[in-house]
Amino acid sequence: MKKLNITFCSFPDYASNAKALYEYMVKRYKDKMNYTWIVYEKSSVENLKKLGVKAIQIGTDEFRKYIPKTNVFFTTQGNLDGDKEKTKNSIYVELWHGVSPKPTGFSQEHPSKDDSRGYHHISEIVDYFIVPSDFWKVIYGAKFRVEATRIKSLGMPILDYFNNADGKANLSKILDKDINKYKKIIMYMPTFKKGFNHNDVKNISKNIFNFKEEYSEEELNDFLKEKNYLLCIKKHPGEKAKLNFNSTGNIINIEEKMLLDNNVSINEIMNAFDLLITDYSSIGTEFIYLQRPVLFAVGDYEEYKKNRGILFGNLDFWTPGPICEDIKTLINEAHKLLNDSSYYASERAKYKKLWFGEIENGGCDKICDFLFENNQISKRVVKRESLFLKYEKENAKYREIIKEQIGTIKKLTESDIELNLIKNSKGWRLLEKLRKIIRR
Repeated sequence: MKKLNITFCSFPDYASNAKALYEYMVKRYKDKMNYTWIVYEKSSVENLKKLGVKAIQIGTDEFRKYIPKTNVFFTTQGNLDGDKEKTKNSIYVELWHGVSPKPTGFSQEHPSKDDSRGYHHISEIVDYFIVPSDFWKVIYGAKFRVEATRIKSLGMPILDYFNNADGKANLSKILDKDINKYKKIIMYMPTFKKGFNHNDVKNISKNIFNFKEEYSEEELNDFLKEKNYLLCIKKHPGEKAKLNFNSTGNIINIEEKMLLDNNVSINEIMNAFDLLITDYSSIGTEFIYLQRPVLFAVGDYEEYKKNRGILFGNLDFWTPGPICEDIKTLINEAHKLLNDSSYYASERAKYKKLWFGEIENGGCDKICDFLFENNQISKRVVKRESLFLKYEKENAKYREIIKEQIGTIKKLTESDIELNLIKNSKGWRLLEKLRKIIRR
């Protein structure tokens, strides 16, 4: 039997659920399968080569030659949905990049033209969507307009990083400094407000947390120094708007390049943090898996709600932690969360069960058990095209019957026209008069 060609792709490169699943598969199947990463940046090709990872840059001749050989695609944002059409017998598995309160795709009230086109295409191409629990089946069904049979509650691979990564060592490497000297480490990760084809928040303020009320960053830094806390800030990789802030002693920015240069994904440092501050980002949902505190900075909520909205229209449902709209509240709540383990603990436990069910890891084993058997694609795997082909065959006979009926109707119609022409002719009228005379 030929080895399967497994193709991975993510944004940013070599990250997210695709990376976690890739690493699991290499350990489990070793050289019994061929693995290839499709990347956006040329520098990623070189970085991955140093790690012994086969990588091909999108759009190159090498890429175009390789793609038709793919047996299974794993992506995080429908990255290669257009390329799936070039290989008839492949299986496309969408791992997606996060679970969040943001309405995306067709779950938005008014999806953009780009969203409608893109999500429609993804829904047509993808054979299986992977989610961490049945709760997300409903949301993915609405998001992509897909039937529940294609959405499998098998796991979320990045949770393996949450469980097992040496987050503090990775963070120290990225920042090039010893982080063990800090008493507590805080991460601030906002979602994108002006990115991709969205313009969810127009008013980006000059302060870090996008609060309407201005405040002194020096005072924030003084608080962090006094408590010996380190605040890390990581903006969304798709964010186009610049976050206006200055890195100071206890406030430091994590750039995407710092992660890529060290071949470390954001998920491989998450367990280094004692507290997460976010807004509407999926990381706020995912961080609850660790049962660590989350603080929600939503000073721009009214504008965000108007332009983008929140699933179920209820912010409280998605925030198992304090909500703040000014710096004073943020500082007070952050300090309380970091020093009182019972604060919001019951809410975190409740939402972990809802969002992640009973899973204890990323579910990579379950995903592979479902898709593969004896290093080949399992017989239980059904391509979406096959399902629709079945329906097409079943309906073919009915289409033939309808075709015959249309033909009969057409003939009858033509006959009726001919009869009407005869009846209205002068010869027919003359014959009718002769018949009447004969009857008399």
